[in-house]
Amino acid sequence: MDFQSFSGVRTGSKPKSGGFQSMKLSKMVIKGILRKGYKVPTPIQRKTIPIILEGRDVVAMARTGSGKTAAFLIPIIEKLRSHSVQVGARALILSPTRELALQTYKFAKELARFTDLKCEAIMGGESMEQQFSRIHENPDILIATPGRLLHVAIEMDLKFSNIEKVVFDEADRLFEMGFKEQLNEILSRLPTNRQTLLFSATLPQLIVDFTKAGLYNPTLIRLDTEGKISENLINIFIGCRNEDKFALLIHLLRDIIPNNQQTVVFLPTRHHIEYLKEILDYLVMPNTYLYSSLDAEARKINIGMFSSKQVHILLVTDLAARGVDIPLLDNVINVNFPSKPKLFVHRVGRTARAGRSGTAYSLVANDEVPYLFSLNMFLNKPFQQASADLNQTNLESIDDGIYGNVPQSIIDEDNERMEKLHDQHVELDSMKKVCDSAYKQYLKSREAPDSESVKKVKKLLANNIGYHPIFVVNLNKNKTETLGENIDEPENKAKIDIKAENVRIEMLSSIKSYKPNSTVFELGKTKGSAGFEIMKQKRKLTDKIFKRNKNQQSLEHSDENVSLTVTSFDEDIGKYKDNDFYLNYQSNDYHSEKGLALEKPFDMELKGAVMDLDGDESGKITRNKNQLKWDRKKKKFITPGSDEPKLKRIKTESGNWINASYKSGLYEKWKQKSKVEHQGNDDLDNDEDADGDVDMGGKFNDEVGRMKQVRDRTIENRTRRQTTTKSKRTPKRELKTNQEIFKARKIAEKKQSFQKMRQEEKQKRKGFADGKRSGGSRGRTRTDRNSRVSGRGSRSTRGRRR
Repeated sequence: MDFQSFSGVRTGSKPKSGGFQSMKLSKMVIKGILRKGYKVPTPIQRKTIPIILEGRDVVAMARTGSGKTAAFLIPIIEKLRSHSVQVGARALILSPTRELALQTYKFAKELARFTDLKCEAIMGGESMEQQFSRIHENPDILIATPGRLLHVAIEMDLKFSNIEKVVFDEADRLFEMGFKEQLNEILSRLPTNRQTLLFSATLPQLIVDFTKAGLYNPTLIRLDTEGKISENLINIFIGCRNEDKFALLIHLLRDIIPNNQQTVVFLPTRHHIEYLKEILDYLVMPNTYLYSSLDAEARKINIGMFSSKQVHILLVTDLAARGVDIPLLDNVINVNFPSKPKLFVHRVGRTARAGRSGTAYSLVANDEVPYLFSLNMFLNKPFQQASADLNQTNLESIDDGIYGNVPQSIIDEDNERMEKLHDQHVELDSMKKVCDSAYKQYLKSREAPDSESVKKVKKLLANNIGYHPIFVVNLNKNKTETLGENIDEPENKAKIDIKAENVRIEMLSSIKSYKPNSTVFELGKTKGSAGFEIMKQKRKLTDKIFKRNKNQQSLEHSDENVSLTVTSFDEDIGKYKDNDFYLNYQSNDYHSEKGLALEKPFDMELKGAVMDLDGDESGKITRNKNQLKWDRKKKKFITPGSDEPKLKRIKTESGNWINASYKSGLYEKWKQKSKVEHQGNDDLDNDEDADGDVDMGGKFNDEVGRMKQVRDRTIENRTRRQTTTKSKRTPKRELKTNQEIFKARKIAEKKQSFQKMRQEEKQKRKGFADGKRSGGSRGRTRTDRNSRVSGRGSRSTRGRRR
């Protein structure tokens, strides 16, 4: 007998080791994973899924695009498996933005398509009534943003007592974006025996601030913290002036990046997006855009156009792009270099995902080079600059992380195009002025670079920096095309171009470093002139100081190269450091942890968060700065701070203070309008089972039914009284109960019977009156006429007597 046929053991090929099949997942979950297109788990999934299935708390850190969303959704679906008739969600996923929540919701629906689990999304931008009805549909997995979830929870008085698993997606942003009040109140409503999971692209080793989330003996998983960005990503840093960035950007989009590749362009403000969109439209380069003040419907349409590859260029700000997921992204362009290394990791982490290659182009102005140096220290990489000698430049391969300049001929060509556009379209001038003023506000809100980075960058920039290799290759291609086919070998073409460019660079650098010995006052002047005599006296005073400084600098350089020599030994003793015993004043990963760590208290960290995104409009930028406000009591302007009066707040049952606007009575109005009873955590999905009564038969059920009717009426009257006291006008009820319909029908029948009775009586009276009129109606009418005439006559005689 074949026992395998009874036990359900599959007699085919064994599951592959290292795949999802080896994780002991159910058949329906495996089917959903394979339908999604996943075959082999990523490193973060391979590490976290078994630990989550064991029921332990997890703090996981991995770079963007490493599969963190599937790492927590797969074990949640595996543990829940099927829909529960008990009312109340069993898993809660918190996301910082509505876009990220929507993407997680779609992903969860696709993974759970072969199960009967219900998923719902609660986020801003939608009506509260729709979200009330979604919660009444009894979902198993709730995916929400903290602000809207707390609003709905307070309106509906939800306790979340059935929650088994809580996920903080993008945990660092949740704790830093100002969601402290919402998170504290939500956490107080969750049961203590829950499983807590924290996932983020950047997370510090010091998790003291995250213990407020109620972690119990958590497992810390940090993958690829040394790299932080994908190995398949190529970083290209291009030095240019701020005025030339738009011209360089157009050159990158038109000549260097292929037309069929998806590109996201990060800009500082909304005004820069509007200005650049107009220019690209005039240059017939299809594009779309995102910024924070764009309404939800327009955001959805624009993201859809870019995701479906109708357009290949997306213009965004940091505030708008947070949480937007584009799976197959090829290029990222940073028009303004981010002031924080963590923000750079989040930007470029959108490309080079899941083993695909990608490129990040960063346009770096002179005042942004210190931020680039801080980034290299954060990534533990050396600062590489392009060689001024083009003979040493490798034309076949471009190394990662090289900082180089752009040839002026490229910028001049694109600047001429933009000037022609400004001449043809007058509105571009006004938009450019708005961009300049907005950029000034952006610079005020930008964080200052480290003093250490500024000092080192000054020394580096003193050297001559050459062209970036991508422009050298491009120049060679353009120049060989113009030379024609006289030179057959491509190597000779490149050599001729490189020689010409080397001569040009040397000439420009010599002109740039040229310093004349005489000043303007001394040129063409005779000894008797006043300017010549003044400069002569000045030179007597300053020459000694200049000589002293030169001698001191030469001594410093010579001391660095001199090695200590001891006469008792044959060999020279130089600098030596034993890594086993040497104690540095800073740890090796100090700069890396400094960019990630939350070193300040939580309240202070909310004001200056680790990755606080600057506003993309001038109003939002100035709002972040300290502004003077008029105090009515003190009758003077004050800076907003601790003395500022707080907003109206209420204290919840857990002791947390929240905004009073959360409790507005919308749920009570919705219940009256839709005739839905309050949803309790201990009730059941079925309405008949929810009553909790057993069919005893006969008179007992009649008594219970009457008691229920009395109870329902008293509850309804009580809620009606409460709502009338809260608001003078109660909302009109649209749906009727069975009793009200029966009562209305009875009243309608009574009215109909009463009207029939009246009609019959009327007809009877009419018939009786007709019969009497035929007998003696004429005599009566004559006497009546005579009496009326006599009455009139008597009145007239009375008038005459008077």
